[in-house]
Amino acid sequence: MELQGKAEKVTGGCFCEAIRYEAEAYLHDTYYCHCRICQKISGVPAEVGVIVKPGSLRLTKGEPKYYQTSHFAERGFCPDCGSRLFWRSTSPEAPDEWLNLPVGTLDHPEKAVPASHVCVESQLPWYKIDDGLPRTRTEDDPELAALWDAPDG
Repeated sequence: MELQGKAEKVTGGCFCEAIRYEAEAYLHDTYYCHCRICQKISGVPAEVGVIVKPGSLRLTKGEPKYYQTSHFAERGFCPDCGSRLFWRSTSPEAPDEWLNLPVGTLDHPEKAVPASHVCVESQLPWYKIDDGLPRTRTEDDPELAALWDAPDG
């Protein structure tokens, strides 16, 4: 994925404030993920994520628990309130240090600017967003497709 914007400092945390973070995120490269895992883990038709600059995430309060949600990624949750806070790659095949945050956990989610839709092959047929943004199927993103195709663990 080629990023269009520059990384900006963000802060955020979980619902109960037990976990807080700061990072540099690409707010102008925010995306809707329609994959089935994001739907199941978030409980919404598409999760809105923002990519974090590698190495910039710093926890300022608390420690999340992690749950492996695919053979190449895990998600960090608040052990107290259950808020999902992070998605990170666990695959050695992943470029750099893939990490993202759900936009809703940002202190200022209004600053995030959606730029695309990904994994649209799983988009629910009744969930229509007519925003004119580019839409990508998993198989059309070589890096993502390679992760899905990699053998388990």
